[in-house]
Amino acid sequence: MGFIDNTRTAFADGAAGGLEFDSSSPSRVDDVVSPALVGEAMIERAKSFVVVAKRVDDDEAAQILLDAADKANVPMRVAADQVMTALEHDDVRGGITPDMLVHALDCVRPVEPAPSWDPVPAGPADPADPTGHPAPQAA
Repeated sequence: MGFIDNTRTAFADGAAGGLEFDSSSPSRVDDVVSPALVGEAMIERAKSFVVVAKRVDDDEAAQILLDAADKANVPMRVAADQVMTALEHDDVRGGITPDMLVHALDCVRPVEPAPSWDPVPAGPADPADPTGHPAPQAA
């Protein structure tokens, strides 16, 4: 289980007032904790890594994350999630180094919008025909 899953699990256990977390039901966390609360927990977790690796206070750590988010034009919670994902891939069990944090902050990237696979055109083929039906073919 990765950092993200651990954060969601731990946070759900605490926020649920002692409810047990059922790992066989991944949607259970989403039912108990709002996505905004999970995002805040991810931000706090990422800030704590910045505090430790850079030896800065909480406000400066928040500014470092905010700068990375602004640079990539993403919300801070997305930047925090990307930082934590990068650190997860670096396997920080032995400790986090400043170089690992720099790498993780460099991994914050813009999020590509989901492609639209809508096979139906946005409007009618013939602007004169509001039904959207194709115009009759000439014989």
